Amino acid sequence: MPLKLLLRDPHQVKPIKLYLEENNWLNKSRKIQKQEDVFHIYTLLEEIPGDLQECEVVRYEESTPESITLSSIIERYCKVKGLQLEVPKRWSIYPPMILFNSTTSDEIFNPEHQELWESVLSQQKHVFGTSNVTHIALNKPIIESDIMRRPHNLIPIVGDFGPDFPMDGTPTAKDFQQAFWCTVVQNGIYQTWAPKYTMFSRGNIKEKKRVLDNWKSLAGTVVVDFYCGIGYFSLSYLKNGAKLLCWELNPWSIEGFRKSLEKAGYKYKIYNKEENFDVSDLASVDACLFLESNEHIPERLQHVEDHSLSISHINLGLLPSSKPSWEIANELRRKSNTDTTIHVHENVHIGDFAQIQADVQHEFTRGEILYLEKVKTFAPDVWHIVIDVINRWP
Repeated sequence: MPLKLLLRDPHQVKPIKLYLEENNWLNKSRKIQKQEDVFHIYTLLEEIPGDLQECEVVRYEESTPESITLSSIIERYCKVKGLQLEVPKRWSIYPPMILFNSTTSDEIFNPEHQELWESVLSQQKHVFGTSNVTHIALNKPIIESDIMRRPHNLIPIVGDFGPDFPMDGTPTAKDFQQAFWCTVVQNGIYQTWAPKYTMFSRGNIKEKKRVLDNWKSLAGTVVVDFYCGIGYFSLSYLKNGAKLLCWELNPWSIEGFRKSLEKAGYKYKIYNKEENFDVSDLASVDACLFLESNEHIPERLQHVEDHSLSISHINLGLLPSSKPSWEIANELRRKSNTDTTIHVHENVHIGDFAQIQADVQHEFTRGEILYLEKVKTFAPDVWHIVIDVINRWP
């Protein structure tokens, strides 16, 4: 066991500490302690050198502190309670929230284990390497038939996630203020959303980066996003210089998008159904956000003459299928006076890749399929894919 020096003269502490440091004999993992006017200096020495022969020494046991992990906290809890609980293995940190993925058994997230999760939160620096988390939630899959992509199955575990609000209601400025918002920065782009009312897909980061890397010079062009959400893909086009025309049904998503635009210093305007729009509005803003169905796109752009707008991209980012908007997107290409790339998002079984490409080619007859990108898996052999279709100009 290593030696500990006991010093009663405070004037000796500093020079002896320096002497030990110079010889790499000081145990820097242990602080110098003062107990009843005696200073305890912990060393790495097994034997006392001649220069310190006059010092009082004792041996001490150098214990290795137990590593604090999520598993160790849960194991201790289960031991005390006499339980067996599955330890969650996947989570994401979206300050100030930790979002756990659903496991084969979600019993551990039962409200009766609130004490466990409060303990985890109190030791978050050891477990997650952060001290900024105030909320914990369990993420459940969204309902694919819900075109507003709302998190019906989000289960709050720790923290106030905001008031209960009807999913089909119209939130006010006060509702937005009272809601709980969390954030993430991906590819240098800030995004925010209210997890109780809006979903977020971490897996889309691959497609966002593809947009950033492959279409860098979009200044002077317009991108039309049919399903913009909180700005998942739109913000990437915007960062590369494009102006935005974006449609979204969920007011909570539009508010999240607005917050991100404001944070980044972009100019924007939000249009409700009753508000008029003119394409000349783009001269004074970076993004026009329409809180309405994209079925209104033809009506909104009817004053725009054919071949008068530089539409570089049309994004169709709805899953499991964007097919309901294919016809509108196909017609919208007539307004463009530049090459227009349409990004068709779909959930497709790997065995149906050839068929979906054939369907896209049949719909966009004047287009050329450039690429099929596999973004992420949804189920065994079922992929979120993006098919790029370009309409050459002229």
